[in-house]
Parts: sequence; structure tokens; C-alpha cells
Amino acid sequence: MEENSRRKFFKAAAAAVGVVAAAGYTGKVISRSIASNGDANAKYAADEASQEKAVKENQLIVMTDEEKQQRLEDLLNFHRQETA
Repeated sequence: MEENSRRKFFKAAAAAVGVVAAAGYTGKVISRSIASNGDANAKYAADEASQEKAVKENQLIVMTDEEKQQRLEDLLNFHRQETA
């Protein structure tokens, strides 16, 4: 009977250690997630600012007929290489 109670005690102790460890890990994950949320907002703001700058600096440049012909030839050559 004594072995049986020891076995139950050790099983209960092992289960308790597992629960405490899982709770600690979950707490760390949640706190890390909350901390990184501020970083994500800062990264988003920086990305948005760089995109706005790129759009403002973009200008429409008209292609010459030679450039158009060269682009078309490059595209067709690439397509021919892919299908070959």
C-alpha cells in the first residue's frame, strides 16, 4: 500500500511540475507577444513612410520606340527560353 501511495505522490508531483512549467512558458510567450506589438507598429509606420516617399518621388517617363522594342524582344526571348 505504501508503494502505491508513493507512486501516486510522484505522479501528482510530476504533473504539478508540468503544469507550472507550461504556465511559465505561456506567460513568457504572451509577454513577448505584447512587447513585440509595439515594435510591429513602429516597423509599419516606417514602412508606410518609405512607401509614401517612393510614390512622391516617382515620375512618369515616356519610353522611346527603341526602348519599347528592346523590352518586347527581351520578353519574347525570355519566353522562348522558358518554353524550350
